[in-house]
Parts: sequence; structure tokens; C-alpha cells
Amino acid sequence: MAIGVGFDCNPLIFAADETGLWSFVRYLDERKVTPSTSKASQLSEALGKLYGQSRQGSSSDTVEPSKPRGGAHENCITCIVPLRKGSESIVKRFSTSGLDGKIVVWDLENHITIPK
Repeated sequence: MAIGVGFDCNPLIFAADETGLWSFVRYLDERKVTPSTSKASQLSEALGKLYGQSRQGSSSDTVEPSKPRGGAHENCITCIVPLRKGSESIVKRFSTSGLDGKIVVWDLENHITIPK
């Protein structure tokens, strides 16, 4: 198992199969997607803003601030650090920090559905 971070604002879990190929498993901080925050509604909202701005001009005053994503991080994750006790060889906890200024400690033992 490997954990990846970056622009998704959410740690990603990857696992290797028997042949050694790595694939995405799931996000560590999964959130339920409501119809108002689905990808389709986000796209239509963005297109609506773009279309509205092209008719009214491209003033930056009309742009609304982005809405919080609802997860632990609200901006890209820039750092990940393993946290282990003593000489443990298996990392069960790690911390992330991001451009939102937050530091989050993740505990993998609480996520029992993660493949080993």
C-alpha cells in the first residue's frame, strides 16, 4: 500500500496487485457526494459563471470565492510525513500539511477497509 497526496486535497490510497502493478483504491477521507456537489453540477455551475461573465464583462469583482470542499484539507497537500513509534517498520500514522495552513494527522488503523 502507498499513500499519495497533491492537488486532490485528499490523500489517495494505492495498492499493488500480484503482478506488481499499482492502482488507485480510494480516497482516504471519502465524503458522500450530494447532488449539489456532484461533478455535473459543479461543471454546469462553472459554465454558468463563465457564460454570465462573458455577457457582463470579465470583472474580477463578480467572481465568488470558492466553497470549502468539506474534507480535512481545503487546498492542495504539499507535505506528508510518516509518524512512527520507536523502531516500528510499518507506518500506521502520518501527517499532512497543505496550502490551507492545516496540519492533519491520519491514523490508518481506523480505516479497516484499506487493503494491506
